[in-house]
Amino acid sequence: MNFIKNIASSTVGSIIGLLIAGTILIFIFVGALVGGIVGAITELEEADTEVYSGDANVLVMNLDATIVERGGVEPFALDFASLTPSPQMGLDQILDGLNRAAEDDKIKGIYLNISGVAAAPSTLEDIRDGIDAFRASGKWVVAWSETMSQGGYYLNSVADEVYLHPAGGMSLLGLRSQTMFYPGLMDKLGVDVTVLRGPNNKYKSAVEPLLRRNFSEANKEQLGALLGEFWTTISSDIAESRNIPVAQVDAVADNILVRLPADAVDQGLIDGMLYQDELDDLLESRLDSLELETISFGEYTLPETMFGLDMSEESMADLIVTLTDDGEESDASDDESRPLGGEIAVVYAVGAIESGEGDATTIGSVTTAEALRTARLAPDVKAVVLRVNSPGGSALASDVIWRETILLKEAGKSLVVSMGDLAASGGYYISCAADRIFANPTTITGSIGVFGVIPNVGGMYEKHLGIEFDEIATHSHAGKPDGVFSMSAFEIEAYNETISDIYYSFTSKVAEGRGLNAEQVEEVARGRVWSGNDALDIGLVDEIGNLETALNYTKTLIESPDAETVFLPEIGDPFEMFMEDLTGVRSSFDALALLGEDNATFLEILSVKRMLESNDIYQTRLPFMLHFND
Repeated sequence: MNFIKNIASSTVGSIIGLLIAGTILIFIFVGALVGGIVGAITELEEADTEVYSGDANVLVMNLDATIVERGGVEPFALDFASLTPSPQMGLDQILDGLNRAAEDDKIKGIYLNISGVAAAPSTLEDIRDGIDAFRASGKWVVAWSETMSQGGYYLNSVADEVYLHPAGGMSLLGLRSQTMFYPGLMDKLGVDVTVLRGPNNKYKSAVEPLLRRNFSEANKEQLGALLGEFWTTISSDIAESRNIPVAQVDAVADNILVRLPADAVDQGLIDGMLYQDELDDLLESRLDSLELETISFGEYTLPETMFGLDMSEESMADLIVTLTDDGEESDASDDESRPLGGEIAVVYAVGAIESGEGDATTIGSVTTAEALRTARLAPDVKAVVLRVNSPGGSALASDVIWRETILLKEAGKSLVVSMGDLAASGGYYISCAADRIFANPTTITGSIGVFGVIPNVGGMYEKHLGIEFDEIATHSHAGKPDGVFSMSAFEIEAYNETISDIYYSFTSKVAEGRGLNAEQVEEVARGRVWSGNDALDIGLVDEIGNLETALNYTKTLIESPDAETVFLPEIGDPFEMFMEDLTGVRSSFDALALLGEDNATFLEILSVKRMLESNDIYQTRLPFMLHFND
């Protein structure tokens, strides 16, 4: 035993030493970085000039940053492997930049240089619509890239002209969803899993990877329907923009007809092959004898997106105060009933739903409920647009947020929901009471169902570590489930009653919110996911449209076409968030990156870890994680 204690003591001591040394280095680095930022901002303030005041006439858009739902939520993302900034842009910032460029007399056109883009189909739709709206303003769009992934080509195809490097390539092969299944791993580890599912929740397939070695027929059905709907949208958009039949797009994917750039020309997918210098000549020719002056989209939107922050003159001044104050408390009021400065409050609900405060990747029930409550109590707010991009999560946390949506409506304020990439399970739970629900055609929604997962690791301890367990209890079921050994059939039956109750509570809320009867809801529930288009057909959403569509509808609803908009939850202090990134999940992301794994892998592992460790056994969560090959 002393030997084990000594090893443990030495190990802990070494870890603490490394942490201290690492922390010192981090703070040295942070000090230098903060000093540089403060100096730069101070110089900007002293110069009393706008961040961008150039004469560029062509906007270059490549979308090589990570695209998140809302800009500024995680402002100082860093790649710790290289100690370089990891740029992020919010979908809201991208669309705002496109709108501003459409009205900017200096900007004559956009050059799309999009090789690939990491985003779900719904986000790609919104960006593509934003580029198309720029074209509708009477300005031109030209696309060129050395290579184009399928997602990159989908965005580029909206341009007036599309070109590819003569030695380049592009992909257009259709959509695929692939999932890993773990029973073989569980057997080797000696771990078994107790799964609880709501009645007839055959489509609630989040638990399938723990129980099966392949997709169930029900899961194949819903996944096939989803991918089919998504491909229909993508292929029809491409066909319309390129003026070719949809059947031709399908033929390209089925037969790998684009193998060389010349094949893409032959199929009508691009207009020609150009080298970079030839592209520059083409852009010059579009400028009516003006000299070509380009500016990157990131630089053009710098006043709004530098480090993910609002860099307007007012916000710059606030930031300087934050960086240079003497530590005195801010005089900002904490009164929830204060005016917010707008008639419409957009409340962002992004990420998995969990109890508590939440963070940049999760919807905390406390934070989101507080944002809704703030909007409800604000005397100047007439309506709320709830922007939901969530796979769901804790049933309890979802109900806490749902209750605030009800109180908002009881206070006489309108509630409109705009669904992003995902508004499934708990994401639909918090949406269902809305006066009107908008979704994109490729939004993933529905998944009205409940499950519980309890891993039992006792077998692993005994089989691989030689650790055995014994217990004394006053009652047969005391402390169960404990995550050590499997539940008895009686215990499973008892907990399934709770699962059933949550499920019927969920479906009754949907019935009430959507004006449906129980039988109608049951027909579209059972854990099944739906695309936005299908959800419209079955009554789960009211209209196809994006956030801008929802905002325009809300302005009409409150009879205020010029209504000002405010955004909640308020983004926290950037440097506090920066330090949290340094010491928290961001460090974990980049530690994994050093081993060759990307952030998406870590996010998926983290999601499973949070689900298994959650105090909330009962989950209203999307039944799978979709990855789209790009």
